[in-house]
Amino acid sequence: MNFPFFNVIKEVIKSVKNKNQADPNVKTADPSVFDNMEKQVQQTNTSNSGDFLEEMKRKVNDVQRQNQADPTVETADNSVFENMQKELAALKAKMADQNRTATAAPTAPTHTPTHTAPAPARSEVMAMTNSGGGSLSMRTQPDMGAPNMEMRVADQSLVHVLDYSKNSIHLDGKQSRFVKVLVNGKEGWILENYLNFN
Repeated sequence: MNFPFFNVIKEVIKSVKNKNQADPNVKTADPSVFDNMEKQVQQTNTSNSGDFLEEMKRKVNDVQRQNQADPTVETADNSVFENMQKELAALKAKMADQNRTATAAPTAPTHTPTHTAPAPARSEVMAMTNSGGGSLSMRTQPDMGAPNMEMRVADQSLVHVLDYSKNSIHLDGKQSRFVKVLVNGKEGWILENYLNFN
């Protein structure tokens, strides 16, 4: 599939699976339940993110029905499917908020500029931040010595990918470029290692 959120949804499934395995009060679901959810992601083909998430919510219901009907696989606890639905709904709300912020009309300038530069087109390539629960700082330039911006980006935030740096740094045993991202109407640079995307 060519949908840019494939890895994002895979991360959501992994998060729900980890939550299920870590909960001592809920029986751990059979791995096939999560495998089936991943298969559904691969079989969903739409270029619209909102349609994709709605389709995924329907397919999670299908996976639950298949799991309940399959006598060879233990039925997973309802909380597994409820958590998946909540994560998908939260992701859809987060995307809607970020799209509203990115497309909001700018405030009127206090002076009349001599010329107005065209607004940059919003990128259709998306990524999700992966900072292990913490927040990320964005830099003003693609350089470790560049100042950090005031705004921090929360873990698992959806960002629009705008550009990649020509330079890279060695981080955690591998090379990482800087990625220029748009988040909540602000542009800045984040290391590629902290992003999940296709």
